[in-house]
Formats: sequence, C-alpha cells, structure tokens
Amino acid sequence: MSNTVLTDLAVRKLTAAPPKRFEVWDAKLPGFGIRVAPSGLKSFVLVYRCARRQRRLTIGRYPIVSLAEARALAMEALAKIARGVDPEPEKEEAPNNQHTFAEAVRAFVRLHCERYNKPVTKKDTERILNTRFVRVWGQRNLSDIKKSEILRILDGIVAEDHPSAANHALAAIRKFFNWCVERGLLEHSPCAGVRKPAKESSRDRVLSDAELTAIWNGADRLGYPYGAMVQLLLLTAQRRGEVAGMRWTHLDLEGMTWSLPAALTKNGRAHVVPLTSRAIEVLTSLPRLHDELVFPAARGAGTSVSDFSRAKRALDRLAGIEGWTLHDLRRTVATGMARLGVAPHVVERILNHVSGTFGGVAGVYNRFHYLPEMKAALDLWATHIATLRQRRGNVAHGAPWRAEADLTVPRV
Repeated sequence: MSNTVLTDLAVRKLTAAPPKRFEVWDAKLPGFGIRVAPSGLKSFVLVYRCARRQRRLTIGRYPIVSLAEARALAMEALAKIARGVDPEPEKEEAPNNQHTFAEAVRAFVRLHCERYNKPVTKKDTERILNTRFVRVWGQRNLSDIKKSEILRILDGIVAEDHPSAANHALAAIRKFFNWCVERGLLEHSPCAGVRKPAKESSRDRVLSDAELTAIWNGADRLGYPYGAMVQLLLLTAQRRGEVAGMRWTHLDLEGMTWSLPAALTKNGRAHVVPLTSRAIEVLTSLPRLHDELVFPAARGAGTSVSDFSRAKRALDRLAGIEGWTLHDLRRTVATGMARLGVAPHVVERILNHVSGTFGGVAGVYNRFHYLPEMKAALDLWATHIATLRQRRGNVAHGAPWRAEADLTVPRV
C-alpha cells in the first residue's frame, strides 16, 4: 500500500507484483485508489465508512473507466455518503456464480448500465443481451457458458446477413462477461480471444430521386407509427433512435424547433433541430397516445417503439426497393443538401457532428448554432422532396441528384 497523487501516467505505469495484489491510494482524494491484481488487472476502488461500517466500492476497471471518470464517480459517491446514503446498497445482493445467466444479466444492467451508461446505451445493451443471449441461455448457470456457444450465436447472426449486428452482439456480451470477472462472478471471460465475427465496411449508399420518392410514398401507406418516423427521418436528418425516442416536451410546434437533450443524443451533446412546415404537418397529424412519448410502444409503459426490422421489410414491399437501411436516409439527406448548395458546416450542424468544422478546439469555441441557416437548409430540402413527389411521373429510376431549377439556394 502506498499514497501518491494519481495521474494518468502513474496509473498506466503500474505493473503487477505476483503473487499478491496491491493498492495505491490517491493523495488528492481520501479513500480513493487503484487496486492491481497479480494478473495485472487494474480496478479503481473507494474505501469509506457508512453506518459505522467500513465498506469498499469497486468503481470500475482501468482503462475501461479512465482516471478522471473514476475520480468523478468517487466524488459522487462521497457526496452520497455525506448525506447518509450508502452508494453501494446492492452489494450484498450481487449474484454469485451459482446464479443463472438471466439473473446475472439483470444485475449487470442494474449495477453497471444504469450507473455508467447513457439511457440510450443502457437500453440498447439490455435489448441485445436479452434478445440474442438470455432467450438462449436464460436458466443456464453463468459459469457453464462456453466460448464455442458464444461463437455459435455470433455465426448465426452473420448467417442472417447482419454482420454489423453480430459485432454489436459481441461488444455487448464481452462487456457483460468482463463485468462478471471484475465482480468476482467468474475467473475468466469466455469471450477472451474472440474476434469480431464480421468485417464492417463503411456504407456509401445514397438513394436516388426515384427511390426517395418511392420510400416517402411507401411511408405514407405504411402509416403510424413507422411511416411517420421514416418521413421525419427524411425531413430532419436525425438518427433513428433520436426520432423513435422523440418526446412531446422537447417539441415547440409554435416555435418550430425540436430540442434534443444531451442524454438522448449519440454524441452526448444537446442539439436543436429546426422543424419545417412539412415536419410540423407530420407531427400534428399523429395521435397522442402517451403523455411524454411521441412514438410509444404498443405494450410496455414508458418505452418507445421497436421492431424496426419488421417495419422495414413492410416498407421495402410498399416502396419496391431493397438493399438500403434507415441510416442511409440520413446520408441521403446530407448528400442531397450539399448538392443543393448548402454549406458543409451547416450540414454538419444539422447532423450534430462533432468532427470537421466543429471538431477539437474549434468546436469548443464555436458555439454559434447557425439556426437560421439550418432552418433555410431544411426548408430547401423539404421543398426538394415536395418537388420530387410532384414530378414523380417524370423522374427516371436511378436518376442522380440535382438541384431543381425552380429552387433558390439560400446563402448558408
């Protein structure tokens, strides 16, 4: 045991000293330190007293949790302790290796995902674990799961022609089993040495004028909720999860804006999306089936719609188009606006990107939101869609993007 001011460099240089583990305590924050196991595994910990008992909280494994994140979490825990709240009340309830796989997954979601992940990440991880793994291994003993069984499931997902989904499934199950090792539920992770089951390639699919028109018309026929969601994807250029999780309280229909809080965006940055008149028409036509959610699930209070795969297959049949994804709509909108003359930094702002013009130091200091320019660009795009639909009889399938002659490109 030793005391020192923990720094990123000091933590990185710590090496194992078999056969015993050792701990290094932070001189800046009492009770906070890092434990180094004989195997070299490093975990941040916090030792504290609550209700006259000394307790130990495992904050997270390095480098999955950075020093800065661990110190911040330790300070949050100490603030709870100061209010008389034990930050680890569930510790005695943590599962042991005799519990079922399903019980361990529930504990993982409660003790890890709900604490350290954004709501959207927590929801996605829980969904993958339940649909891909719990339904197969639910009542199996946690320690009985073998690497070969993981590979069998991943290979099956690839065989379904979903390579990206297979990689996401591996990421979720690997995170889960690493947590089990960290909590002492397993000696070793069965995911150790498992490679990505598929090579992902960056997509560059941009829909043609005719395809865009067919998808819009197909969405009209598909109806609520998925048809309206697809049309809003085309009118706002936002991500599928952000549109699916849209809330009435985030919409200002009179002011024609949609305000996305940081907790609901992929990059963790709050975002304001100007709404076009056509987007307002779509929103005002929707039934209000939930006080908060715009697209609530038919079953399950407080959750948004899911099962996009089934809706996508139905839309493919209605539109007569295959070989595209919902995310291709976002790329299509960005490409289409660029070809209509919208400046790159305005397109980036609409997409809520943190790279390019808004990346690095420039992004920190460039806080101007460009809302008028974003509104003009999205209005131009909505007009373009309307023009395509009016001229759909004259648009040849597969025709390239073009700026319509009767559209005025704003100075953005």
